[in-house]
Amino acid sequence: MQIPEELRALEAYWDMQRGAQPMPPRSAFGPLELRPWLGNIALVAVERQPALRFRVTLSGARMDDYRGHGITNRYIDDICVGQESSEPFFRRCLESAAPVYFRFDNSRNSQLYPCMTKLLLPLGNAAGDAIERILVGSYPQAARLARAA
Repeated sequence: MQIPEELRALEAYWDMQRGAQPMPPRSAFGPLELRPWLGNIALVAVERQPALRFRVTLSGARMDDYRGHGITNRYIDDICVGQESSEPFFRRCLESAAPVYFRFDNSRNSQLYPCMTKLLLPLGNAAGDAIERILVGSYPQAARLARAA
């Protein structure tokens, strides 16, 4: 899979922030630090009660543009109705407490951005003993984007 340089840089920043810990806390990421990626990131809350679900708490403007609609305050399983869900990738990130890359078929939402490369990065709670949020980076896949232009 071809990984956009922006996602490689985001993962490198996440890795630097975690240091010797399994994952960095959410508090390690503020808007100034994330400025290079702001339009292309989302924060997703891990909700464990009454059942495990993933809710987008903040979505960058470009991410909304790629989908053709806003996704803030929506659940991942509700966003992907009628198409392949990205929820298994969120579960893998949660279970492994490690970065997860995947491709997303966005052709249902956009002819200009039919294929996206996504990166999921786990963020811990203040105590560092549980994943509280997942930071999502999303960029159009260059090869597909070039064909669409």
